[in-house]
Amino acid sequence: MADYAREYGAVLKRYFLRRGASPDVAEDMVQDVYVRLAGRASRSEIKNPEAYLMQTASSVWADSLRKKRSRNEKFHVEFEDSAHSPEGFSPEYVLESRDELKRFLRALEELTPRTRQIYLLCRMDGMKRRDVARRLGISESAVDRHLMKAVKMIDQVFGEIV
Repeated sequence: MADYAREYGAVLKRYFLRRGASPDVAEDMVQDVYVRLAGRASRSEIKNPEAYLMQTASSVWADSLRKKRSRNEKFHVEFEDSAHSPEGFSPEYVLESRDELKRFLRALEELTPRTRQIYLLCRMDGMKRRDVARRLGISESAVDRHLMKAVKMIDQVFGEIV
């Protein structure tokens, strides 16, 4: 195992860095590759270690993406005392947030019921377009069209894509 770490450690780390992982996360992923290698059932010699390690690295990367998606990591906000402490919630901040919420709700009310339902199922409930299409008995492309209409309406209200 130590031989693999010396020979392929830098290659594996670059692999993860090129895909957007931070240096710390890349190091952890390299370790995950080694853990999988150590835990493999077959103890026979690996015929092409580089290809095996890269395939394992690809699996580690795919698993991390799946985990992020299932945990909705893109919606996570780093905790900062200034932004999350009670002192950070000034009356102006609370008022501005309420106004934004009211604008968002008005934009949703302007959507057709079907478009609003599809937007909420996809964006708020986190359902996949395929599952929404199946649930509502429509095609995925119809779901896409409804989502585009909803995003366009909300974009007009906020001036940015939500």
